[in-house]
Amino acid sequence: MAFSARHADSDRWGDLRFGLGVAVRAVIIGVMAFAAVAAVAAGYYATAAVLAVLILALLADLVRSIGAADRLMAQFIDGLTTEGHDRPAPRRGFRQMTLAIDTALGRLGVARAERQRRIDHLEALTDNVAAALLVIDVTGEILSANRAARQGLGAVAGPLASVPALSAETAERLMDLAPGARVILRLQDGRAVLAQVALFTAEARAYRLVSLQSLAGELDAVELKAWQDLVRVLAHEMMNSLTPVCSISESLAARLRAGGADPAEVAEAIEVIARRSTGLMSFVERYRRLTDLPNAEKIRLPAADLIKGLDRLLGPLMADGGVDYASKVEPASLILDADPDLLEQALINLLKNALEAVRGRPDAAVRLACRVDEDQAVLIVEDNGPGLPEGDPEAAFVPFFTTKQGGSGVGLTLARQIALAHGGRLDHARRSAGGVVFRLWLPLG
Repeated sequence: MAFSARHADSDRWGDLRFGLGVAVRAVIIGVMAFAAVAAVAAGYYATAAVLAVLILALLADLVRSIGAADRLMAQFIDGLTTEGHDRPAPRRGFRQMTLAIDTALGRLGVARAERQRRIDHLEALTDNVAAALLVIDVTGEILSANRAARQGLGAVAGPLASVPALSAETAERLMDLAPGARVILRLQDGRAVLAQVALFTAEARAYRLVSLQSLAGELDAVELKAWQDLVRVLAHEMMNSLTPVCSISESLAARLRAGGADPAEVAEAIEVIARRSTGLMSFVERYRRLTDLPNAEKIRLPAADLIKGLDRLLGPLMADGGVDYASKVEPASLILDADPDLLEQALINLLKNALEAVRGRPDAAVRLACRVDEDQAVLIVEDNGPGLPEGDPEAAFVPFFTTKQGGSGVGLTLARQIALAHGGRLDHARRSAGGVVFRLWLPLG
């Protein structure tokens, strides 16, 4: 510590001596210049010549000192543009400048190292994900592609339409996709991929981030799960209907063969068989409704008009059920690109489910909102009811699953299909204060 203090004092004393030296040289140059002029005026040309030589020598020394500062700054600026952050050599008399430059380069080195660490992590992350990622400018030029895109699609820098795995039509669809929209596309080799697009800006320019995720394994697993759920539901419903039908039919046949059947009992048995058969037909009809959902015919739909219509339709039901109901649209001028009939049907299903969930509660409340979030339109229905099943919340989306007595079990399934038909999605989450919130996301037109 004592050595450091002495060293610092020595540096300060060196700076002081350097400054004094420059000042003294400047004064001497001035005096000698005056003397040289006087010598010339007096005719002492030899003396004037000697003084001129001395003045030039002093000027050269002064210029050298100024040049040292100039070189120090040049080395500093050069260090800003090199990854190694070359430190300028210490210059006598420039201690404060040298320390400031050294500190600045040290901080810059730390910042650059942190930036490079983040870049390395991001490159490792993008190169190790299974999805193909492409950064595209507004003209459709590929600026960057991760390893999956290079190896799986053959993507390199150039037009998106030139990627071997993409047809011209597929490339055009990717450029036309709205931010946040998700669609399933087919590659040239027949593979199915889930495509999603996001927008971002850098250096005042807009870019598209395209994600193409293979659905081969994932789709097989989802399809298998869907078939398993369907078989489970069909078996359950049919067994419920056919078991009593079989039992009564066997009993009725035995009595008829014995010849002692009471006509009233026969009629009653036939009525039971007819009733259960009707129930089974109703089940089949509900299943047909799920498979025959029409395509979405989108128009520009003011969100305020949609919400106002739902308020008129369901407001009285909410009031009769003692439910505190409110709705809002932000911004009020929000325009949706949607099929009004299908979208209204989806929201009616969600609002009726919410009404049933809170019915009978002293603090029953249902909220409907429409706003813009994450560059998408989102319609939100939330309630403060008991929430979704604890064990498997996703079971609510299984066709014909219901926890309500007399429920059809198709409302949420239809709502999700309508969202998908619009290129959107339907998700749900538990509210921290109790209840559930459903969000129906739609691409902005």
